[in-house]
Amino acid sequence: MQQLTSNVFVETQVRGCNFGYVTTSDGIVMIDSPQKPSDALRLKAEIEKKGQLRYIINTEPHGDHWTGNAFFDAPVIAHEGVRTRMLGTDMEGHVARVGAYGPDEPKLLEGYVANIPVVTFKNGMTLHVGGHTFQMSHMPGHTMSQAAIMIKEEGVVFTSDNIFHKVHTWLQEANPDLWLLALESLRRLDEEIFVPGHGDICGKGYLDEQGSFILEWKEYVKDGIDRGMTKDEAVANLTKMTDRYPMDVEQEGMAPSVMRMNAANLYDYLTGAS
Repeated sequence: MQQLTSNVFVETQVRGCNFGYVTTSDGIVMIDSPQKPSDALRLKAEIEKKGQLRYIINTEPHGDHWTGNAFFDAPVIAHEGVRTRMLGTDMEGHVARVGAYGPDEPKLLEGYVANIPVVTFKNGMTLHVGGHTFQMSHMPGHTMSQAAIMIKEEGVVFTSDNIFHKVHTWLQEANPDLWLLALESLRRLDEEIFVPGHGDICGKGYLDEQGSFILEWKEYVKDGIDRGMTKDEAVANLTKMTDRYPMDVEQEGMAPSVMRMNAANLYDYLTGAS
């Protein structure tokens, strides 16, 4: 894993979201968890060498951020919408999808039981562990249950999927206008080191590019609507955005399907159907 500061470690090079952990004087706090069980077990072995895992913080409701929770014995903290979404997940279907990610995964998923948040917040909360302060702030955009996690003493913020750094952005359930507001909230933070939900570590300098891409997607779909496209026509024909950025790790070949999901969601958003 990449060491960002004396106490913050992150992983950006495996399938699923970026995840990490923070070592404190009173144990370890993990932020998000690996999507693949094999990666979760490797992370577990690394953390056990450093100390006791005290808490897991999940930043959003998509499964690539919480599947690996189950392989750790620690309470989970998240926005209340994350808990609601996890409780409503078809776990059998979810396990089947994750099991297809590699030959080692099905065996590790036998008897899978999700580790669901037991502490939730609505607008935000602060967690103190040892000498470290973890400030959680609700920043809807990529999803309505999105949160950013600031580690105040380290100058680091886990932005979750409100930033996709130099990889293709998923807008499959996004509210683009709230997302732009979230980017401005990130701009006002004291923290300068950004751990995006996907892609390499970045800073505030990337906020303009991320915002411009969201606006471009919004205008792209709006233009199709203005030209009289039906939703089906928009989903089928609005395909030029796939080559702007590569897909994230182990998502090769998924760009067309992501494109269709993005176009469908933005069509509903712009026409008031969602």
